[in-house]
Amino acid sequence: MKLRDSLWLSFHNLMLHKIRSVLTSLGIIFGVGSVIAMLSISEGAKREALAQIESMGVDKILIATRKPPSAGKDESESSNNSNLETYGLTEVDRKHILHMDNVHSICTSRNARLTILRGTIRLDVALFGVTLDFLDESRSEIVQGRWLSRLDADRNVCVIGMDARRALFSITERNVLGKVIGIGDNAFVIVGVLENQKGTSIEGMGSPNSGIFISKKASDSIFGKVAVQRVGRRTMLEVVEYDTFIVKVIDVSYIDYTSKRIAAYLNKKHNVKDWEMTVPLDILKQREQTQNIFTIVMSSIAGISLLVGGIGIMNIMLANVYERRKEIGTRRALGAQKGDIIRQFLFETIFLTSIGGSIGVGIGLLIAKIVTEYANWPVAFSIWFILLALMISAVIGIIFGTYPAWKAAQQNPIDVLRAE
Repeated sequence: MKLRDSLWLSFHNLMLHKIRSVLTSLGIIFGVGSVIAMLSISEGAKREALAQIESMGVDKILIATRKPPSAGKDESESSNNSNLETYGLTEVDRKHILHMDNVHSICTSRNARLTILRGTIRLDVALFGVTLDFLDESRSEIVQGRWLSRLDADRNVCVIGMDARRALFSITERNVLGKVIGIGDNAFVIVGVLENQKGTSIEGMGSPNSGIFISKKASDSIFGKVAVQRVGRRTMLEVVEYDTFIVKVIDVSYIDYTSKRIAAYLNKKHNVKDWEMTVPLDILKQREQTQNIFTIVMSSIAGISLLVGGIGIMNIMLANVYERRKEIGTRRALGAQKGDIIRQFLFETIFLTSIGGSIGVGIGLLIAKIVTEYANWPVAFSIWFILLALMISAVIGIIFGTYPAWKAAQQNPIDVLRAE
């Protein structure tokens, strides 16, 4: 029998029992649907997490000041007694790290530690003194006005992030350039609006979208390096020179060595652990491994559904062989070879799993779309997921259809026709 005739006969037999064919392929439909949905959701979460890490820059080492635990402080001190506490990253640290091998540059920032109000409402906005390369190193861009320049060291001008703009002004004010922000006893003129669309979060700062930025030199001359903090009844004077170092390396392949060298220096220089280091490249590698394991586990769970579906198809096809003994015996008596019988039943199984797989792909894409729409969960589709699911469903048809097809071909036509 020609291959074309075998394919047509197999498809025709399936169409004679449409309901049974659909019910038989339900396991494959739901199995493939769950595989597509889980892979899409897992890949979406992976891409979003990795994008956030990559937004910090894989060629960067982030070092942030961390306030050490206050040990040995007498909480009963009178309210008029002041204490001076110095901690964190210093100018000496910056100069030493800058001269290390494989260090290209260091971008710095310092939180002025001032309360910013709109009327009487305290805003979740902070003022930072930054170096001029901060815009590039933070992967941000100017959407209105301009960035800070060297001439701004002696000017009370600032650039605000998009979230800070929303907090400080109403949405009806489209152009905020030239407007004045009062911070403490000082007034700053807005010369630009900054936006970070990559989801960057910087140690010691958070999102650049929530900040107000002035030049480091202006911050040092206006606010100095001493911040007044109230801790219960005690007034604390904190001296912090820098809150964040963004260290850019020359060669990424030696970033691990460079980070360990910086850590060794800081451990030796600082008596207490008042700093914290983050290497985005290391986090990126760890997150990739974690996400890959998560994807494998999710796919394995979904693969169980495919396995169950394949077993169900084999069971139905074995019953189908028993029901169609007369047809098999008649065809064998008319000259059909065992290979013809095997191809017919094997093609029927492959048709069932392939059609079920195609329907399952549509259901999986629909589930992923619903998750995106209502759960606000990121998903990512890939043509490779679809091809993989269709290939697996076809392979399942071959694996679980081979035995029923072989069983059908072993029927003795004389015994079958005599029994009928």
